[in-house]
Amino acid sequence: MKRLLHDAGRDWDRRAHRLAVLGATISAGSQYALIEQSPGSPDVHNLLAWGAMVRGAHSALSHSEVTDALQACHKAARLDPSDPSPWVARLGLLRQWRHPREEVFAVWKEIAARDRWHREAHLQMYGYLSPDECGSHAQALEFVDRVRTSTPITAPIVGLPLFSLVHRYLRTVAHGGVNALMADHFWSGQEADTVLRNAAAQWPQTGQLVHAEALRDLNLLAFSLVAARRAPLAAPVFRSLGGVVTEFPWNHAGQDPVTAFDSAQRKAGPV
Repeated sequence: MKRLLHDAGRDWDRRAHRLAVLGATISAGSQYALIEQSPGSPDVHNLLAWGAMVRGAHSALSHSEVTDALQACHKAARLDPSDPSPWVARLGLLRQWRHPREEVFAVWKEIAARDRWHREAHLQMYGYLSPDECGSHAQALEFVDRVRTSTPITAPIVGLPLFSLVHRYLRTVAHGGVNALMADHFWSGQEADTVLRNAAAQWPQTGQLVHAEALRDLNLLAFSLVAARRAPLAAPVFRSLGGVVTEFPWNHAGQDPVTAFDSAQRKAGPV
């Protein structure tokens, strides 16, 4: 664990990816044990904070877990002031507890000062600003639009506009009714058309997406192109994936991700 985080260096995007994976796979007990072994290491405090953030997204944390996670954020930030990771974990935890905007945006500013294009931070803010949580449809779209118009193509957060489209599409489908029956028309709007055309033209190119979660973005693009009935455009995307399947978005409606992926790949034609 220490080697993986050390090797990421100042690549905050790759560091965040490794913290997320390790936080989800290393038990809470082991995370506490690592702090006892190396209390002066910012990595172990970050790991505990990210582990709590991951666990809290699936089940409620106890009061002691919340306290320990916040203390871990504070200690990691003090030990390495340049690292956005503890601030991102704090943002994710504040989002889970539905804290006031003033407190959330203060943490957001700390992250932006350290890494303007932090992927996980943007996803957390998008969730916080969504109508399902503490914002509204308009606020979430305004946030995404700012990202879409200002983000370099190589930035780790380049996939946020597409993530937003998929999130809204699946939300419409899940609600059922007439809107769900007409959900396919969602992809014919100008916003969806622009995002899909640009991504399909650029992302599958070798070396275009270099961030740690590039395969997640490519899975989103493959899913979106098939859902939008643009299957032929999806073939190069499936080819660039090389069979790597991410759970989201293929697991929507309780589907087996691999089965859903294979079905969509067949619709796209020869890879």
